[in-house]
This record gives sequence, C-alpha cells and structure tokens, in this order.
Amino acid sequence: MANALILALALLAQDGQTAQGPNAPPTDEYGYVAWCYGALGGYANLYDRVMPEVTRIEKAFPGPDGVAASLKTYPEMRTQAQKDLKTFSSAITAAEKASPRPISEYGGAQVKRGAAIWQGSDTVDKARLAQMWMSWSPPGDCEKRAKTLEMKSSILGKALNYNAGSATTQAPPPAPAPEAPAPQPVAETAPPAPVAPPKPEPAKAVAPAKPAAAKPAPAKTVKAETKPAPAPAAKKLAPIGGNEVIVDPVNPAPCAGSLIPAKRGGRDVLICKAD
Repeated sequence: MANALILALALLAQDGQTAQGPNAPPTDEYGYVAWCYGALGGYANLYDRVMPEVTRIEKAFPGPDGVAASLKTYPEMRTQAQKDLKTFSSAITAAEKASPRPISEYGGAQVKRGAAIWQGSDTVDKARLAQMWMSWSPPGDCEKRAKTLEMKSSILGKALNYNAGSATTQAPPPAPAPEAPAPQPVAETAPPAPVAPPKPEPAKAVAPAKPAAAKPAPAKTVKAETKPAPAPAAKKLAPIGGNEVIVDPVNPAPCAGSLIPAKRGGRDVLICKAD
C-alpha cells in the first residue's frame, strides 16, 4: 500500500503537486533540475520493463487512431526523454562548474529523491505500473528551468574565469612600481653638490709649496680646510642612494655598524653599514 501511494505521487509530479510529498522537488533551481533528472531517468529506465504491458493495454483499448498510431508515440517519448536528460545534465554540470563551493553532493541527493518516486515499481502490479507510466510526464517547467540554470551558470562561469585572468594580469604591474625608486639615482646626483670639497684638495697641493716659506702658513691652511669640512660632513650623514650613510673621514660621525672606505662624489668617504 505504501508503495502504491509513492507511485501515486509520480502521477501528480507533472502538475507540481508533489510539493507536499516526501520526495518533492526542492525550490532552488539547481536542486529542482537535479530532481527532474532523477525522476525522468527513473521513467526512462522502466521503458523496456513496462512496454509489453503497455502494448497489451493499447491493443485491448485502442485509441481513435488505432493501435499502431498509439504505440508509435512511446518510442518517440523515450527519445524525447533522452534528449531532456542531456539538457538537464548539461545544466547541472554548468552549475557545478560555476559554483564557488562544492554542490555536487547536494545535487546527487536531489537526483536520488527524484528517482525515488518510482521506488515502488518492484512491488506494484505490472498493469497498474504500466498505467502509471503511460500517464506520467515530468513537470512542465523542468526543461525551462534547466535552460535558465545553464544560461546563468555559463555567464557566472565566464565571470569567474575573467576575474581569475585579470587578477593574474594585474600581478606584473606591481613589479614596475618598485622600479620607481630608480629615479632615486637623482639622490646620488645630490652629492655632486658637495663638489665644493674638491676645492680644498687643490689647497693641499698648494700646501706642499709653502713649507719652504714658513711652517706657520701650512698650519693656517689646515685650519682653513678643517673649518669648512664640518658643514658638508653634517649634510652627508643623511641616507644617500637608499640605505647608505656617508661619513666624512675628516669629521667622522658615530656609526652603529662598520665603516667601509668608498668613493662618492669624486672624493674618499666612509660608508656606515650595519653589522
């Protein structure tokens, strides 16, 4: 009796009246199409089993167009069912590909619920089963909802692929950005400003000539050289060329690391580098 009631639900499925039944289709589009796939698949699988009894019934109760005309419709219905199953399957696959999360397990459960409307077919009288099978068809909106689902899923799938592609293409631009510091070599051109110090060097060349005249003169020149030196030295303590800190050897400043000899701006300097 219970099985007969379950099969009765199959007869009502075409009008969407199974909404109150235990195997009613879900309301969401993906689940609904999956349910349609299961229900129609169960119908198609019964074809070979019920056709002998369907043929007997048609011959016993011929229609107005005759037995041959009536029996011709069933192979056509099976062919249409196979086409519809492909349509449903394509929509289900498209939705699963477009979904940002796994949904195939849920879809599989809905396919089983749809197929379950035929679960009493093994215990129902073959004549009753044939009559139910002859009268059944899937809900009329199954195909429409499947096409809508596939269209939406295709659009979403393309959008996801587009976003993924643009994210990849946007990766290179950040690389050029760090190269922006390249203009920082301009900071290295700043040291040429202390070109003033090179002038004291000629003074050193003059210094050796004056020792013959008198030793006091060289002492004065030394004082003259040491006085201008502190001013430029203070300017060069700021970072130059990125992380470099230039220290004037004539007027060295404290360094929290190691002093490495180098040349900057055409003169000998010390580079302060952290240990």
